[in-house]
Amino acid sequence: MRILIAINENNGKESVLSEHFGHCPYFAIYETENKKLEIVKNELDHSDKNMTPVDQTMKFRPDVVFSKGMGQRAISLFNEKDVEISTGDYNTVEEVLDNLENLGELDVGCEY
Repeated sequence: MRILIAINENNGKESVLSEHFGHCPYFAIYETENKKLEIVKNELDHSDKNMTPVDQTMKFRPDVVFSKGMGQRAISLFNEKDVEISTGDYNTVEEVLDNLENLGELDVGCEY
């Protein structure tokens, strides 16, 4: 399983989570099978008229996206692509990874 996590910094497992998916500076990509963690810069182009940020995110092939907040349109688009949206009261990538079985569903969007 591949998990995409919205984060504020490139600090490995100690990276602090972002409050909003689309505006985070980085993404953590974690593969549960081999326990590999990769940090990538968020280069989503919100002005691209041909591809939504969700479409652009699919290049990371996430099965699950973890975010503390996300717009309702993005939630709907991820749901259409069968990508699970998860959330929880955690502060770092490590806390998310330590609690994979306890993540909640993010189904109500914020006002972005």
